[in-house]
Amino acid sequence: MELTSGREIEPALREQLVRQIGQTRFSRWFYNVDLTCREGEVVVTASDALQHDWLQKHYRRDIGQCCRDLFQKEMPVRFLVRPSDTRPERAQADNLTLDSRSIEYRQGTENAPHSAPSDTPAPGAKPVPHRRAERAAGRAFASYETFITGVSNSAAKGIADIAISRPGMLNPVLIYGPTSVGKTHLLEGVYCEFRKNRGRKTPKYLTADEFTGQYIRGFQEKPGGDNSFRSRLTESNLVVIEDIQNLEKRDATQRELSSLIDLLRSKGIQMIFSADRPLAEMTFLRPELRTRLESGVVCGIEPPDRETLLRVFRQMAEKRSLQIPEEIARFVVSRFTAHARQLSGALNLLHAAFLTGGDITTLESVSAILDPLAPCRQVPITLEEIENAVSSVFGVPAKELRGRSRSRACSYPRMLAMWLARRYTRSALSEIGRHFGGRSHSTVAAAQKKVDLWLEQGEQNDFSDSVRRVEQILSSRNR
Repeated sequence: MELTSGREIEPALREQLVRQIGQTRFSRWFYNVDLTCREGEVVVTASDALQHDWLQKHYRRDIGQCCRDLFQKEMPVRFLVRPSDTRPERAQADNLTLDSRSIEYRQGTENAPHSAPSDTPAPGAKPVPHRRAERAAGRAFASYETFITGVSNSAAKGIADIAISRPGMLNPVLIYGPTSVGKTHLLEGVYCEFRKNRGRKTPKYLTADEFTGQYIRGFQEKPGGDNSFRSRLTESNLVVIEDIQNLEKRDATQRELSSLIDLLRSKGIQMIFSADRPLAEMTFLRPELRTRLESGVVCGIEPPDRETLLRVFRQMAEKRSLQIPEEIARFVVSRFTAHARQLSGALNLLHAAFLTGGDITTLESVSAILDPLAPCRQVPITLEEIENAVSSVFGVPAKELRGRSRSRACSYPRMLAMWLARRYTRSALSEIGRHFGGRSHSTVAAAQKKVDLWLEQGEQNDFSDSVRRVEQILSSRNR
């Protein structure tokens, strides 16, 4: 193969390296490394001196072999360290629902498992604008203000509020829940809040894999010790570790995390972890780590109800200045009820259709646009299905929902049924009133306002739980 420009050689050499050393080692040690060709030699540019020394010592031979395989001749390999102020910007996270007003970016090389940012600028160095410095690492962080709070996540949001206002009081915190329920958004939001008033200390945000990588590098920096790794964390004001379920079969890392929890707690440093399952289901955790997590606060986030999803969808559309009619928004949310990422995909299709001249103002056109993502195989939810779901959850016969009884056992479920009918059907007030015992349209409107008030003010907690259960029944029917 003939050597050409650096831009052309890099993809080929990276691909050959992956074949040579494997994807796992390549991802761990060649993160943020430039591979280019200059004047007949291959130049490997590392992000810091530590990474430079490690690559030169352990991978010079592999890189040379890859060059021989690609170019059928020996190629000189030179290793350099990239100046800290000339690092190229990397692509932002692939999340089209965020913009520059609602995201922050990780500073320095904190995202990489091989480095830690410095809080103090070098003597004589020019101050770097805050926004520019945060863009350097390329990871987008969701802001705390954009986190949508609903019944399913209000407890976790309350715990996060306490962690921000009184760091170390609840320590450590474990937030768990299935995928796409907002765990990462919440943790990133807390991280951003700690950055706002950090003083000389900076929060640290790591995945479980990055934590393991930095722990291993601590020994590589100084054989037999990990003081450098621990010191970087003890100099922070917040330590966030995502996806601790990935610590399975990593006993040494679990032991280190157990010791670290004790150390950080003694210094009053807030710790927040996330997982995709409850603590009781992570049977692989070592006893010392489990007991330390149990000594803090463990809180779950459930899949969001439809009203919360509707608010999320509205926020996504507003950030793009995309006008979505209320009827269309409710239709989209009724079809994509699993999680917010489904809504993001649906909005992407609608936005693309709008930009290319498509119609996103009628149910028929929107249904056709969304068919490639999730073909609609069901007819719309009916009043009878809502009635049966409410009857099942509350244990009230359907005829009682249509009856004249004003007891709380009947009136509350009846009001909920009317509320659901207003949101998930296209029935008029009068039609809903006739179905539920010949009531007037004003009665239906009053019921809707009453339930809205309960949910908004967080009253009637048992009732709110029942709302989620009814919506889950309707959601399962609509899949």
